[in-house]
Amino acid sequence: MRYLMILVLLCFCLEGYGQKISGIVTDKNTGQRISGAWITTSNGTTISNMAGEFAVNASKLKDTLKVKMQGYKLYVLPVDASKVNTVAVALQQTAIELNQVNISARRDRVKDSISNRKDFAKDFASRPPKFSDIVRPSLGAGPYPMAGVTIVPSQLIALLTYKHSNAYKLKKALIAHEQGEYIDSRFSDERVAQLTNLPDDSLHQFIELYRPAIAQVKKMSDYDIMTYIKTSLVKYKSPVHHALITEAF
Repeated sequence: MRYLMILVLLCFCLEGYGQKISGIVTDKNTGQRISGAWITTSNGTTISNMAGEFAVNASKLKDTLKVKMQGYKLYVLPVDASKVNTVAVALQQTAIELNQVNISARRDRVKDSISNRKDFAKDFASRPPKFSDIVRPSLGAGPYPMAGVTIVPSQLIALLTYKHSNAYKLKKALIAHEQGEYIDSRFSDERVAQLTNLPDDSLHQFIELYRPAIAQVKKMSDYDIMTYIKTSLVKYKSPVHHALITEAF
């Protein structure tokens, strides 16, 4: 009963420890949303999703929101989470002078993934405690009516609160970002544009509507993806389906 009360109090403490700050990251010059930006506060770390959106824990007292993205200036914003819970982050591009180098507009997805896994190795390796971490053999009588067994309260609490931890949330966000990059490399704007010949507005709408899920993409060969795009284009151009799409947007 005593440990149950401790767990209940701990849950209340976790809920009251901080408050979420949410927002959207955009390019200050173009207004385009930026995915993959790193957002940190004193109480959490996350990355912006494919739509440039993010949500991160912040202290209810005065805190500092920092946003980092390659090719952009560091964005620093003092925040008071008790008064503000939504922010608009506009990043300014940095001017870089280069001496006659070959520039590739597309980032290397594999290198980025390897780099992230090195930089955040501890977060990627995080896992909830195992049963053997919580319940351990004991030479004497344990605190419960099970002779020879000791329950480790700290490990039990770690198991119950694992999905609320920053390590779990960051690991989940990093994996989701990797999966998004993988989908974009297979179901790319260039490939879709080449196969559909759709104008910009329709092209973006088509990509948003028919972007496949990670489980689907993993099962597809390049030929399967080309067939999927062509089949989806027929659906997109059908009068009835197109009318429903236009109404939805």
